Amino acid sequence: MNEPLPMSSSGDRGTVPTDDPHTKSGASAPPKIRKTKRTLTPDNFLKTVANFLASGPILLAALVRPKLSFALREKVFLAVTSINDCRFCEWGHTHWAMAHGVSLEEVNQILGLQTESLEAKNAAEAAAILFGQHYAEQLDQFAPESIENLRKYYSDAQVTEILAYVRFITFTNLSGNTVDAFFDRLRSHGQPISFFQGVVGAALAPLLLTLVLLAKIERKLGIAKMRSRWHQPRQDSPPNPDSRGDSSWGKSG
Repeated sequence: MNEPLPMSSSGDRGTVPTDDPHTKSGASAPPKIRKTKRTLTPDNFLKTVANFLASGPILLAALVRPKLSFALREKVFLAVTSINDCRFCEWGHTHWAMAHGVSLEEVNQILGLQTESLEAKNAAEAAAILFGQHYAEQLDQFAPESIENLRKYYSDAQVTEILAYVRFITFTNLSGNTVDAFFDRLRSHGQPISFFQGVVGAALAPLLLTLVLLAKIERKLGIAKMRSRWHQPRQDSPPNPDSRGDSSWGKSG
């Protein structure tokens, strides 16, 4: 059974990218229960932006010398997106994941929350994926035990990178959902939005649409696949006492 393209909070597709890999392949993720999507609000805006900015140096370093594979990075992005349900992020990171060698079946398992299949295939990757989902489900909080579980498989430096990816995609998920809600109101659809959401959605809309356009161009040219071949990151590895980096952790995001 083919799943339609992810829809906005109102059920209206709006300005949806058309080159969806699920449609082309004939495969689909199990249908998800639709719920009210999280957006940027006065209550979470400062924290979400602060977490994103604090992760900036780690994200920039990961562009030059990543400590995790590009494929795992995209799986973590999809894990958080599977909870926050941002259709723009799901569309983009599905393509990027597949460009870095992730199968459509595995993409659908992550988006469909099929944790048993993921754990059976690769316990280390499943730990990172489940951490991302846990973070999103707990509204950007995380339990100390979830970090300790990551440390069973990854060095401190790798765990730091995973958290930076999770915080980054949380910001983009909520931003995409806010723009989606803004578009819905322009078409007189969807749930009412606050003045704050309207202002933020209007401010972010040009940036998001520009990113969607650039992503389409990148995929047409196959840049993601070329970059994956050119830049081979260090292999993921279990924690090594000699390579652990310094990192500090709180009890919440």
